[in-house]
Amino acid sequence: MTTAFDAAFARVRQLVADFRANEHFYLSPAYQEQEARRDFIDKFWMALGWDVNHDTQKNPSEQEVKIERKEHGDSQRRADYAFYFNPNYRDVKFYVEAKKPHGDIATARNYFQINRYGWNSGTPVGVLHDFEQLEIVDCRYRPNLETSISRNIRSYHLRD
Repeated sequence: MTTAFDAAFARVRQLVADFRANEHFYLSPAYQEQEARRDFIDKFWMALGWDVNHDTQKNPSEQEVKIERKEHGDSQRRADYAFYFNPNYRDVKFYVEAKKPHGDIATARNYFQINRYGWNSGTPVGVLHDFEQLEIVDCRYRPNLETSISRNIRSYHLRD
């Protein structure tokens, strides 16, 4: 009997295989963040059971994932994803900032960015994600570009 964990693991494993099949392209500067979100990051969170596309949660005030829609590349200083837990859809539990998978996302500037989102809303944790890498960041401390990289809780690579 397949468990929910086994099914999620199989879906993530398939995403990893798809990424690796064309890794050279996905890691190139030509591959953009919006494409990474659509092709891999959204699907990763859906594999873990989050209703990213609001297939189940139709009521806009009761959706567990809110996605920032970027227009002309301007994010208006909001995280790409905000995650909520039922029944409290007012308080963000964690943010995810998506990046394109070209280069290392574990930079002081990226950590500072996600730390700022979490700090300003009182959310203790944030995630940087480009599908190849996933960085969990402690957002309980005042954002500081000089110390932001030390706020790493855990890092994962798709090889993991």
